[in-house]
Amino acid sequence: MKFEIVENLLKTEKFDIKFEYQITDVIYWDRVYVVLLSIPNEVDEIDNIYGVGDNGNIIWRIENPIKAFKIAENEQGYNYFASSVYVAMNSDEGIFTGTTFFAMKYVFDYKTGKLIEKKSGRW
Repeated sequence: MKFEIVENLLKTEKFDIKFEYQITDVIYWDRVYVVLLSIPNEVDEIDNIYGVGDNGNIIWRIENPIKAFKIAENEQGYNYFASSVYVAMNSDEGIFTGTTFFAMKYVFDYKTGKLIEKKSGRW
């Protein structure tokens, strides 16, 4: 399916969908557009990968690692390694991986956004 990215707008033949932040990457697989947003440094937003259906509706937002893997939080209710912004994603024949700022890699289901596996990476 053909698509075009114009800053924070995903344009297809069937729909246009505007996100709050600029789009870094889009991978189309099996009728799902998997969208990675670029989050500005001054914004505390995380979980910045979305699934968009062929009809232009957002069908999921990636699951939070702390909830998915029951990762311990610090006294402020935060874990920097688990709760950081995604900076890259890739797909190998439908196996999707998102990589965070702290090089944590999370394999996720492109149909639901559910996290399947976590791996520590390095830059």
